[in-house]
Amino acid sequence: MKALTLALHMVLLHRVDGGEVAINPAQVTVLHPTASSTGGSNKLLTKDVHCVVGLSDGKFVSVIEPCDLVRKLIEEAVP
Repeated sequence: MKALTLALHMVLLHRVDGGEVAINPAQVTVLHPTASSTGGSNKLLTKDVHCVVGLSDGKFVSVIEPCDLVRKLIEEAVP
């Protein structure tokens, strides 16, 4: 009998409180840079958030990494 091997390649990001969040790259639908990451101001998010990651389940994750870095990590994680 052949064994089925399933490998999940997760991307490890960080919340504003320093906590880690693992994201499945296959579930990422959109990356939104925040106004603070482009030099502006945003009244809806803390200044430490640099990227908002949209997921396929409709949820959003606010992370301190810039969207360029998040995009690079996602591309590296996809086999």
